[in-house]
Amino acid sequence: MSNVVVFGNQKGGVGKSTLSVLYAHWLADVHRQAVCVIDLDTQANTSKTLRRFDSGANAVELFGEEPSLGGIPDGSEQGIALVAGGKRLADIELARPEAVIPAFRKNLAGVARRFDTVVIDTPPALGLRMSAALIAATAVVCPIELEEYSIDGVTDMLKTIFGVRQRYNPRLQLAGIVLNRFNPHSVRQKAAMQQLVDHYREFVIPARISTRSAIPEALASGLPVWDLPKSSAREASAELKALFGLLQQRMDSAGVGASMTGVKA
Repeated sequence: MSNVVVFGNQKGGVGKSTLSVLYAHWLADVHRQAVCVIDLDTQANTSKTLRRFDSGANAVELFGEEPSLGGIPDGSEQGIALVAGGKRLADIELARPEAVIPAFRKNLAGVARRFDTVVIDTPPALGLRMSAALIAATAVVCPIELEEYSIDGVTDMLKTIFGVRQRYNPRLQLAGIVLNRFNPHSVRQKAAMQQLVDHYREFVIPARISTRSAIPEALASGLPVWDLPKSSAREASAELKALFGLLQQRMDSAGVGASMTGVKA
């Protein structure tokens, strides 16, 4: 099966949707892959940004026994296909886990066979949708903003990943913790970064995404940042492409996620 890469954190506002979208663009533009993006968030920010790639399929259907997913292309052409999120996804949290999680895993496997990579944007809380995504995934990327409460949030997320890997999905890899919206002039952020590295050095990707106006500007236009003709976009593009390259190296390495010492479920 193709790589199934989840962007997840049990805290909102850390850049999951932004990085999901840009990673999908990077795979499609730079590596000429066929990429399916699945939006499991009721806010559907990923879906709004990628609306021109909408396949017509809805993510909520992946949790049903007989999904209507005929609109999803077979992946024979390079590019992005979106399976959109929406408010109906909230109903999944009220469903029976023994029904919706196996259904999602089965349906996702069918989708993944059509593409080189599937990218999943998850909701900012642990529930059935995030659990289903982790149980079905091959790798998870954990974005974080460098604030003290964000450090606490990533600790909870790592415990969740480790627990899923131990109990349900032994092939799940932690691709890495991504430092997002970094301000090199902030003493507080530098202290938080040191705290994070002290605790989780082996998981932190040695690349940072700075706070740059070009990133939200590009996404508002429905474009990857490297298609925006301005100098700040070139700087942001260099950071993002370096980050995604490091993530991909870790995911392509057989030993990624093999050791999670220091993180207890």
